[in-house]
Amino acid sequence: MSRNIHTLIKWLPTEINENKDVFNKCKDIEITCLNLINRFGVLVDNLKNKKSSKFNHLLLYENEIQINDLRDISLSLENIAQSFDGIFAKLNEERCHSTVLSKKNVWKDSLWRIMLKLIYFIQEIINEIAFLFIYCGENLLTLTLSISISYNSLISMEKKYNITNNVSICNNTCPYLMFPCRKISITRLLQIIAHNRAELCCHKLIDCLLETYKVYESSDDDNSSDNSSLEIYMTLTKHMSPPVESTDSLTSLNKQEVIDHVKSNSDFANIEELILHEEKNILNLLDVALKVAPVLLGSEGVKKSRGITKISAKVRTKVIEYYQEILWGEVGNYLEHVVLWWAACPLSARSPHSSQNLREWINQFIPTADTSPLVLSALANLADALGVHVTSTSWDQHFRLALVASKTTCNPDSGKLFANVLKDAVMLSNQCEITPDWIVGAPLDELPLVEQIPVLHRLDHTIHTTRLWAKNESKKIANTWNMKAFFAVIHTDVTNCLGQLSNLRMADHTIEIEKGGLGVHVEVCALMRAKLTSEVNVNIDKLKSTPSECVEVLAKVCRTICLANLQMIFPDNSYWKQSGSSLVPEKPSPYVNKYLNQILVPVLEATDDHVICNMILTLTCESWLDHIYTNKIKFSQYGACQLLCDFGHIANWLVDCSMVKEDIRKKLLRNEILKRCEGVGRLLLRCPGERIKMVDKNKQKNITNVDSESEAEKNELMPAEMYVPNQEQWLELRAKGKKTRFPGPVCCGKP
Repeated sequence: MSRNIHTLIKWLPTEINENKDVFNKCKDIEITCLNLINRFGVLVDNLKNKKSSKFNHLLLYENEIQINDLRDISLSLENIAQSFDGIFAKLNEERCHSTVLSKKNVWKDSLWRIMLKLIYFIQEIINEIAFLFIYCGENLLTLTLSISISYNSLISMEKKYNITNNVSICNNTCPYLMFPCRKISITRLLQIIAHNRAELCCHKLIDCLLETYKVYESSDDDNSSDNSSLEIYMTLTKHMSPPVESTDSLTSLNKQEVIDHVKSNSDFANIEELILHEEKNILNLLDVALKVAPVLLGSEGVKKSRGITKISAKVRTKVIEYYQEILWGEVGNYLEHVVLWWAACPLSARSPHSSQNLREWINQFIPTADTSPLVLSALANLADALGVHVTSTSWDQHFRLALVASKTTCNPDSGKLFANVLKDAVMLSNQCEITPDWIVGAPLDELPLVEQIPVLHRLDHTIHTTRLWAKNESKKIANTWNMKAFFAVIHTDVTNCLGQLSNLRMADHTIEIEKGGLGVHVEVCALMRAKLTSEVNVNIDKLKSTPSECVEVLAKVCRTICLANLQMIFPDNSYWKQSGSSLVPEKPSPYVNKYLNQILVPVLEATDDHVICNMILTLTCESWLDHIYTNKIKFSQYGACQLLCDFGHIANWLVDCSMVKEDIRKKLLRNEILKRCEGVGRLLLRCPGERIKMVDKNKQKNITNVDSESEAEKNELMPAEMYVPNQEQWLELRAKGKKTRFPGPVCCGKP
């Protein structure tokens, strides 16, 4: 066995023995990195587990073990970076035997994978501790910057020694390594700090808003308290900064120091103090970075003046502006979640009016606030988010109530609920027609088009649903002949809905769109708004025509109901064929009053519209005539006189009806259908071939004797028979006999 080994060694190249120390060094670095990775994993888990929220940092400092760990890790990373730099320089030498070169490539690939895992964990640690210097002081910031320099050194080795692999996946347990790692710079640290400080700043900003609202309320001239003021106050107090928590493992001295430090950074009288506090934190970061890691500031960020290294004033200003921009942008994103969702009693769980009241107050506060535009932008984002929340939740709430109520026929609340939905949608849409500084007619790029589009969608759907409900509801009610409920829908409910829509303001921006020059996003939103606006206007016009459509349906139903009632109460044929006595009938048949009471009384009680009343009277009499002609009822002379008396009783019934107003009564009595009915009765009393005079002398004599009649009635001399269009068909039902043996009833005049 030993002989074979000696033989194998004999044939191996001598360069392997020469690089033995290099390969042993690779093994040592591999073992050291694996141990360091395990420490990193434990440390990252501890940081994430103990940090219950981004504003509760006291749980991170039970003792100084973590700080010591970070200091030890920082030193280890510096040594590891130097070791990697030296070993990769040796492994990158290619002038060697192919066997040695192959072994070097294997070690290079293995060390690269280990270094990539190490870089990933370092990045996690930096993300977790970069912002904690605000609470722990300069020592932790110094360690963070040192670790960042080591991190950058490791990343730069990939390009320096050309060891980047095409696939950046070490194993299936590191999915984040698919994303390329970036160097740590001051801007990257600012992003991390802003992201972690955003939620806390949200609560502090709400504290400042609460203080501002107290001043706003105390300076208000109107001393009367309303629900909106109480809701705004409750909303803001629900989202104040959470109480500071502590742990028993801290010593009493360290615990009190940290609590005092956190409290000193938590109380701000106004928004400006909050902004200055955040700027102070960044200035501390720059001062420490100048001492510990000036390379992170770049060549343009550092300058020497009289032997003293300083940060350029221009760079300092840019860094502060960049941080404030990122911070308050994140605050704008967080505010919506903090106010609406992240509280013990979130605003989303309350009535949409609470969100609307807070939104209106913010919109009133923004134009008058003297603070940073970035903060105002965050508040504007909150107002927009509240607007979107109100749009969805308020419409959902009101529309759901209206839709459920509409399933019950003759529900008096349905129309009111639909009017409330329209009122709410119109109010939200009108608010989108103005800018936050209350300028009416603002250009398109300043209007909240994105917020208005869903409002118009809902408004269009609501108008369409209201119209369908009115048509279906009126049809159902008409079939039951409940005229009070019918006219309550088409006259009261639809009118109220149209009254709410009359307050809708939608400016026409067609000229501005055609002119062009708008951004792509603004133009798309403007075109969508224009399309929705046209659809809303079309549906409003359809809703305006809905009452007339419902009246047309009522007319069809009226005819059916009239024929059905006549089918049940109209006397049979034998009643009309009876010979009777020689006296003229003076009383109408019993069915007449019953028929008129069932059809006309509900209509006359429910509406004062003379057009509809005349229409129903016309349909009532036409159905009466249709029933007679369709059933081919034959009339004797006495039966014809009785029918003529029945028709004549309609005018007497209208005169005696107390619920009919005088002006409507006059218009009803002038309805031509009464003449047609009288004409049918007189035709049934005519003999075959008897000529009808075009001028009724008896009627002319009666009219001249009555001074109270109108000029139209005085000039109406045409006999009633001439109002009947199909005289020959009616003559088929006339009474037999050559001559009438007795005159017609007094109520209809003399023949």
